[in-house]
Parts: sequence; C-alpha cells; structure tokens
Amino acid sequence: MHGLSAKIALALSALTFLVIGALVVFAPDFLFGLNRIVLDPSAAMMSEIRAPGVLLLLGGALAVGGLLSRAFERSALLVSAGLLLSYGMGRLISLPLDGMPPASLAIAAAVELGLGAWCTVLSVLSERPALQPG
Repeated sequence: MHGLSAKIALALSALTFLVIGALVVFAPDFLFGLNRIVLDPSAAMMSEIRAPGVLLLLGGALAVGGLLSRAFERSALLVSAGLLLSYGMGRLISLPLDGMPPASLAIAAAVELGLGAWCTVLSVLSERPALQPG
C-alpha cells in the first residue's frame, strides 16, 4: 500500500517541480504575472529568479528517479519533502512579515505543506521493514 502512495506522492511532486521549475527558468514573467507580480528585467533580478527554478527542476528529476527506481524512492521522497516544506514554511514566515498574499499563493502554501508532509510520512514509513507474514 505504501508503494502506491509513494508513487502518487512522487508523481505529484515531479509534476509540480517540473512545471513550476520550467516556468521559473524559461517563462518567469508569465508565472509571476499570474500573481500580478511585475519582474524587474535586470540581469541581476532575473538571475535571482531563475536560480531556484533550476533547483526545482533538479527536484523534479529526482522525483522521477524515485518513480522509476525503488532504490531511489526514499531519497526522492526526502528531497521532495524538503523542497516542498521549505517553500511552504517560507510562505508561512512571510505571512506575519508581509501580510496575506494573493489566494493563489495561499493555496500554493497549503499544497506545498500538505504534499511535503505526506512525502515526509511516506519516507519515514519506507525506512521501516515490511511485516513478514506468518
């Protein structure tokens, strides 16, 4: 049962990381524009914007690796949990410091925290040996 749950969690993580990562790297104006954020087109700003996108693409590649190989599954779950929870926690820290973001970013925080927590639980469960029948 944990195997199917892990595959679903990794598939959702991979999809999230690959889509958002690709948009951050290759179409940041479009992605940020969805939340009414206008980016400064300076080289310095765009470098700072694109860099975490590549990290997300790497996370997506690792999640795909966990989908394809049982040997990488736990590592992929841990990386997914770390990335998702760090983004979600960053958004929570921003609330008292910066105020309420647009609804789409509040939803993103909920998804990041929920999926990150799920990946965490699955990674802990995957380290326990399976019960052997009789």
